[in-house]
Amino acid sequence: MKIVVTKSQYKKIILESTEKNLTDKLKKLKDFFNDTSKEIKKQIGLDLNFLVTWGTTIAGFVHPIEEFISGQFPELNGSDLALLSTGIILTYFTSNKKMLGEVLKKIKEDGLIFEFDSMAQAAKKLKRVFLDFINSLAVPVSKIGNMMAYTFLIPIIPDLYELAQGNNVVEIKELITRVIMFLSITSSSILVKRLFKEIVIRFKS
Repeated sequence: MKIVVTKSQYKKIILESTEKNLTDKLKKLKDFFNDTSKEIKKQIGLDLNFLVTWGTTIAGFVHPIEEFISGQFPELNGSDLALLSTGIILTYFTSNKKMLGEVLKKIKEDGLIFEFDSMAQAAKKLKRVFLDFINSLAVPVSKIGNMMAYTFLIPIIPDLYELAQGNNVVEIKELITRVIMFLSITSSSILVKRLFKEIVIRFKS
């Protein structure tokens, strides 16, 4: 039996698929942060629970770097990667020098200084590229505040590019609203919506 799908139904299916891809990626970011937190607590008793509300944002920045380093140094195991990732987390998302010092001491003891330096260089480059991209959008920097609070966008930028192709503003706005609900964003939701919108507009042009 041949099933005929209308153009509007097809677009709805594509949008729903895109939404699932976005939310699946964001869920994986949460899982990455939680797994890293559990591993580092097991290793050196360090508790990262005070950062849990920033978990998705932190992972949006750190997880791509961890994947890159994992490819560069395939001999690293899960414990090594969690330790190195924690060093980057504490460097970019806290000002707690005592905790960072504990992690750096462990990194040195485990002979991972070179790998950490490589990871730190990758993090520095990713931060610069991301901030340049955000600065290029039609959103006043003064309104954005701490731009590192939006690094959850990094892994989903390719999905936003796909979203921008062949969908109208109303459809995109609806999908973005659902994704923001998944993120449980409240006070900054208006700004996040605007960032999403400007990114999509950039990809459409």
